[in-house]
Amino acid sequence: MKTLLCLAAQTAASLRGYFSKILGGLTAKPWGRMLILPLLLLLLIMPATAASAQSATLSPREVVEYALTLEKLEADFYRRAVAATQDGGGLSRLPIRAKNAVTSYGQDEAQHVIDLSAVLASLGGNPDSVTIPANPNYDAILNRDPFAQPRDFLQALQYVEDTGVAAYKGQVQNLLAAGEAGKTVLAGALEIHTVEARHAAGIRYLRETLYNVDVRPWIRDASEVLYNENRSNNPIPFSDEAFDGYATREEVLKIVRPILAGK
Repeated sequence: MKTLLCLAAQTAASLRGYFSKILGGLTAKPWGRMLILPLLLLLLIMPATAASAQSATLSPREVVEYALTLEKLEADFYRRAVAATQDGGGLSRLPIRAKNAVTSYGQDEAQHVIDLSAVLASLGGNPDSVTIPANPNYDAILNRDPFAQPRDFLQALQYVEDTGVAAYKGQVQNLLAAGEAGKTVLAGALEIHTVEARHAAGIRYLRETLYNVDVRPWIRDASEVLYNENRSNNPIPFSDEAFDGYATREEVLKIVRPILAGK
């Protein structure tokens, strides 16, 4: 798969070809044809609801700076988790299946940081100016140390991944509103969003199968959606379990601000 670094160098013309190939590939498969109508409906709905999604419109560069902040937090969270799985750490008793998943997911997040940094530089930004505290206050997630025992860790990690999924969806409208300037960033953001959603489902599966927690990799009802309220001027019923809500930057920052305050 192309990285965001490659996407940043593409022109709008190549993107049109890129999406044409995707649609062509989908139509070649029976399951793919079923996905085309929802995708087209999503693209038709988003431009009409741009104003309702955000209290402030962000430029593509600001969207990347925001996403990079979240990705640096996620990568740091996973790095600390991997360290805690070593002998003597609070997560040393985490089953090997979960340890392997955490290592793999953490590598994904580290790659997201690398690629988003490259994209930000291509937009004239400075990736080094996007910083997180040396010791983020991850205790704020559950009001206790998430690295002290496995069950708490997976619960906190599910919350972290859910927030990331909702955050990326919340920026689609801003990137669409930016027109040509937002297309390359949008393509990359959608690729990352898919991976974050897979992580979130994987964490739920681990909680269910390893610790008998009453969760599933899929949404069973609206209470399992991080932001399930209906949005003004938006026809999508996020209170229905068939849809997963999004979060604006202000909503996400309200969640992560205690973490960014550091210890």
